[in-house]
Amino acid sequence: MTMTMATGQDSVVDDLIWLVEGHYIECDFDLTPYWHENIAERLQTLSDHPAPLYTALAECKSHFMGSYFETLFSFAIEHLSTLIIRLEHTQIQADGRTLGEVDMLVETPIGTFHQFEIAIKFYLERPDLAPHDWIGPNKNDSLLKKVTRARQHQLTMFTTPPGAAILDAVANKQKADGNLLMFGRLYSALNSQADIDAWLQQADRGGWIRVELLPRLAQHFTHYAKMKKPHWMASPSREAVSLLCAERLAAECVHAFLSDDRPVHLCLWPTTGLNRVNPSPKALFVVPEGW
Repeated sequence: MTMTMATGQDSVVDDLIWLVEGHYIECDFDLTPYWHENIAERLQTLSDHPAPLYTALAECKSHFMGSYFETLFSFAIEHLSTLIIRLEHTQIQADGRTLGEVDMLVETPIGTFHQFEIAIKFYLERPDLAPHDWIGPNKNDSLLKKVTRARQHQLTMFTTPPGAAILDAVANKQKADGNLLMFGRLYSALNSQADIDAWLQQADRGGWIRVELLPRLAQHFTHYAKMKKPHWMASPSREAVSLLCAERLAAECVHAFLSDDRPVHLCLWPTTGLNRVNPSPKALFVVPEGW
């Protein structure tokens, strides 16, 4: 799904639009049939008057990206869909200890129940680390680890006796399907010109490159913007765009890595991209040498 409304005026609304469009890494449940028919108009209203969205975010006590995204998702389900939230962030406990948490339980218009395990993730390709060949920018997380944990633990909470009791009370003893909804982006490794050429043809795939190879991208992109948490989802506004000088940007990254070796997240606009009606920028992580 692609929203036709204009973007770029409010990064939070743009992130919400990105969510509704459905940028998934793993998706067990199709939300598309459940968005309100006038969702584009609702999003445009939010773009013009975003106060309700900011009020919801102000109630979130955490500054982490995961909490930010979960708040956006909850707002989207409550205000933009026909699904009804029956439970949210519900801890399942037994004998004084927490077994796990149910992110969300929803009821469809026809009365069926579905458990959602929600995540926002960004994974970089590292074939040399197989089977954990998709890892987070900080290297402490992997796609395999996250999916395994979600499917073998979090999505089994309603099969435990205390979880089943909670579900019975809410769903009148109906069952609930378990669904993983992992939003985010995968980033291909750009270790050669062949990798770069292939990546340029992948519409939804990000890329990652070692800082010493960054100048190889100069011929393909003319502008860039830095993406700052929690706004790693939608492309930055054009007000944040700078003319790309790959050599200078690489030098800036090298300097930054001296004090902070976390990968730098960029959005790159292809040649003539800023002049197109619908430019297609590319997400890129620049990582230190030896990452």
